[in-house]
Amino acid sequence: MSHFDNHQAIDWKALWEELGWDDETKRGESTQKRLKKRAQQYALSLPDQDAEKLDKLAVLVFELGSEFYAVDVGCVRTVRLVDEVSPVPGTPDFYPGVMNVRGQIITLIDLRLFFSVAIDTDDEPGELIVVEANDLTIGLLAHHVRDVTHVPRSTAESMDDVRYAYGVTAEKLVLLDIVRMFEDNRLIAGDD
Repeated sequence: MSHFDNHQAIDWKALWEELGWDDETKRGESTQKRLKKRAQQYALSLPDQDAEKLDKLAVLVFELGSEFYAVDVGCVRTVRLVDEVSPVPGTPDFYPGVMNVRGQIITLIDLRLFFSVAIDTDDEPGELIVVEANDLTIGLLAHHVRDVTHVPRSTAESMDDVRYAYGVTAEKLVLLDIVRMFEDNRLIAGDD
């Protein structure tokens, strides 16, 4: 004999009325209670380790000349070797040309010339980091792509002489702000 045999049949109508789901006011009050409870749970402060994770920026580190730069990995679309570069007449000196990357024509930028930094080597950059922001896709030239790492934003000191950087770390790693950099009018074709 099972324990279900001793139970009475459930009166679903009575249960439904007891819960009050037919009553729009009760249903609304119940929904508001649940939403308020969720809001309180979401408003709780994050544990320290979660706040620490939020402070860290995942970046791709690359070398250009003797300088080390980093870009947010969220902006990076691909990394590859530089193939055949086609020069484009009448473009600024920081545009060495364009390159076909998987069927897409990508404009290349030499950051040394874009930032007006002295070029300390005759070696041409041989690697390409394709980044995307503000509806622009551009290839940044690099001598060597190092790795992906996490950098605490709080450790980056502000740099007045580089407009498009979050800052520079104690290890002299320049954290580029690609979104802000791509707002520069020099990167928009036909804009003076």
